[in-house]
Amino acid sequence: MVVPWAPLEERLEVLKGMAGRMEAREKDFQQALARDIGQAVKVTREEIRLSVRHLATMEEEVPCLEGRVPYGLVGAIFPYDGPTVMFARWVGAALLGGNTVRFSLSSLTPGVVEIMEEICQPWSEVVELVKGKDNREFGWECVEDPRVRVFFISGSGEVGRAYAHVIEHFDKVIYAGPGGMPPVLVFSKADVEKAARFAARRAFLNGGQYCTTIKRALVHRSLVRPFLEALLDETEKIKVGDPMDPQVDFGPIKAARTRVLFERALESIKGTLLTGGPPEGEWIKPTVVYTREIPDIEVFGPFLAVKAGDSDDAIVREASWTRFPLIAYAFGSPPLGGKGRLESVYGRVYWDPEFLYLNPRDPFGGRRDAGWVLERKGEIVFRKGGALVYVEELTRPAGEEG
Repeated sequence: MVVPWAPLEERLEVLKGMAGRMEAREKDFQQALARDIGQAVKVTREEIRLSVRHLATMEEEVPCLEGRVPYGLVGAIFPYDGPTVMFARWVGAALLGGNTVRFSLSSLTPGVVEIMEEICQPWSEVVELVKGKDNREFGWECVEDPRVRVFFISGSGEVGRAYAHVIEHFDKVIYAGPGGMPPVLVFSKADVEKAARFAARRAFLNGGQYCTTIKRALVHRSLVRPFLEALLDETEKIKVGDPMDPQVDFGPIKAARTRVLFERALESIKGTLLTGGPPEGEWIKPTVVYTREIPDIEVFGPFLAVKAGDSDDAIVREASWTRFPLIAYAFGSPPLGGKGRLESVYGRVYWDPEFLYLNPRDPFGGRRDAGWVLERKGEIVFRKGGALVYVEELTRPAGEEG
């Protein structure tokens, strides 16, 4: 049995200490993320608030540890979007469970790396931030290190398949795949103005640079006109500009791959361009296309495709047809059986939501190509999908052999 590196009370104090150090460096994170990826300080401020609160209140997840023990050393590679939230959610869960951690951050965020290293420094014996290595190199070092028992990775389907093929080196691989085109479903009885306001704000949050931001709106045909009017009215309020300006919603899209995915979406989705358009260097305006067909592709950036559905049943069928069922949002009453069907397809469905940012404590994870967990028990490998509670995934039942 693996023994936790410290008693539970001490682990909670460490997490609160990390929260305090992160909060103290908020201004530094704002400058680093603005410089590294063009992220607006408005967004960074909220990410830090969520991250700090999550780490400072990890005692809320202690009940999940009952009868469970740590794996030991766990590894992770985090994406460029939401680095502090990913750290709080994943490293927080790993340390709470009594594991030690090795992790790396995206090469797109070198400024964040320097700050995060300083935050972790007092506890470097239990949480190590790996610097100066390509993430592919670091990942394969984790594969070859027998001490690393659990590994977390996000990225394309190719990345997921690569690590699925080496599951024999781990007890568990947790893969966060592409979000594809997360939908908002607007059923016939929906509050159309509420749905449109949410769709605009959630679609273009952080320039659409979260895997959970809305990329397609499936709207009952009877509501399309008022939905589009309200959507475009709200979209006009979104401010693009200097990321250090506290009034700006998002800045330049500095990640080249994000701009490529955006351009591919514009080429693939034929229809009427209602606002926005192709990138101008690193600058992209919020873009809305009204179309008859939406292909099942991966998109990142400030892009939203709107399609009319002839019935509520048709909307459910359209939404269910995807390789990337990570997350969905819905307004109004679904047709008979529609709620259960959507919740069986997607990792998470939010009904008539009013939030802007997701709560880091919410269970999170996708199905199909949007994410999975491979768990090895002896010679047998189990696969599962759906929303995950990270504290549970990073611990195992006491007495279970490694």
